[in-house]
Amino acid sequence: MDRRPLSGIKVVEFAIWVAGPSTTAVLSDWGADVIKIEEPPAGDPIRGVKTSPLASLGNRRIAPPYELDNRNKRSVAINVRHPDGRDFALRMLARADVFVSNFRLDSLERLGLDYAHLAALNPRLIHASLNGYGHRGADCLRQAFDQAAGWARSGLMAASAEPGEAPPAQRPGMIDHTAGLVLAGAISAALLAREKTGHGQEVRLSLFGMGLWMNAADLTITLMTGDAPGPESRHARPNPLWNTYYCKDGAWVCLAMVQSDRYWQKFCAALERPSWFSDQRFKDAASRSRNNRVLTSMIADTIATRGREEWAQIFDRFSLIWAPVQTNLEVVQDAQAEAINMFVSVDHPWLPNCRMVRSPVEFGQAEVGPRSAAPEFGQHTEEVALELGFGWEDIAAMKEKGALA
Repeated sequence: MDRRPLSGIKVVEFAIWVAGPSTTAVLSDWGADVIKIEEPPAGDPIRGVKTSPLASLGNRRIAPPYELDNRNKRSVAINVRHPDGRDFALRMLARADVFVSNFRLDSLERLGLDYAHLAALNPRLIHASLNGYGHRGADCLRQAFDQAAGWARSGLMAASAEPGEAPPAQRPGMIDHTAGLVLAGAISAALLAREKTGHGQEVRLSLFGMGLWMNAADLTITLMTGDAPGPESRHARPNPLWNTYYCKDGAWVCLAMVQSDRYWQKFCAALERPSWFSDQRFKDAASRSRNNRVLTSMIADTIATRGREEWAQIFDRFSLIWAPVQTNLEVVQDAQAEAINMFVSVDHPWLPNCRMVRSPVEFGQAEVGPRSAAPEFGQHTEEVALELGFGWEDIAAMKEKGALA
C-alpha cells in the first residue's frame, strides 16, 4: 500500500520557470502523479538556464534549476494552440484531479484552460492558478517574476537594504519556492474540501500576495500605526543581540536573541565582559536600544578577537541563540541538514550521484520526496497518449499535423 498522502492524485501542469513547477514538484514529492505539458519546440524555458557553476558539469545535458522543480514528473510535448493538441490536453484534464498553471489569465482564457471552461469539463477538478499580481485589479495581467512582484513591490527588498546602500537582490526562486509550497498546501486543502462536497474549485495565489505575506509583520505595524518600519543598519540595531558579527577568521555569526533581557547576563559572561552587565547604559533592553551604536561596536570588537568555531563552543556552552552565517558550500556539508534528510539522491541518466533538495514537509507514516530525475522534453508523450486511449496511428497523425512533438 502506497502511504504517501497524495498517492492516486493525478495532476496536470501547464507551467514554466519556477513557481508553478515547484508547486507540482511538492505535490509529486507527496505522491501525486504529475504530467507536465511542455510546448514545442523546446519546452519549459528553464531547461536552457545556464549559470557559472554549471561549467563543472562539462557538456552534460543538465540544468540543475530544471531538475530541482521537475523531478518525479512525466513530460508530454503538446502544441496546445493546435486544435488536436488542445483536445489532447482536455482529455487529460477530464481525468485529472488538479490543474496547475502560472500562465497569465488572458492566455489561459484564450486556450480554454481557464477555470470556467475546465470546471464545465470536469466539475471535480481543482484549478490552481498562480500569477504575478493577483486575479483582480489593473495589474492582474502584468508580467512578473518573483524578484519584481514578490521581492521589490512587496516592500521586502527595501526593508532588507542597509540604509543608504543599494537594495539587495534576492537569490533565485526564493519567493517562487515559498509560493510553490504554499500553493501545494492550498491544493491539498481544496482536495480535502472536495471529499466533503464532491466539487472542485479554483485556488489562486500571486507572487505579490506571497511577498506581502512574507512582509506581513512590518506591513501590519504600518497598517495599525501609520508608521512604517524602515531598514535598520547593522551598526545600530535596536537590539544589538539580534545582529550579525564578523569573527577573527573572516566568518560571520548571527545572534538571534529577541528577548535580550533574558539572555543579557549570560551573553556578558560568554563574551567575558561581566562589567557590561552592571553598566547602566545597558541595564535593560530599552537602555541597550538607546545606546545601540556603542554597544554594537563593543560587541563587534570582542567577537572579532576569536574565530567562529571557538565562538560556537562558547555560545553553545552558555545556551545562547545563534547560528553560523554559512556559505552554500558549508550548507551542503551541514550535518543537521543531513540528519533531517534535506539532501536526497536521485537516479539520473547523465549525472552520477545526483543530489537535490527535498521539500521540507515530512509525514510520519510515509517516505516522501524526489523519486526520479526530471524528464526529457516530451519523454512521455506516447506513454500518456496510450493511457488516454489513443492508438499508434492516432499519435503518428497528431505528430504529422504538429499537435504533438
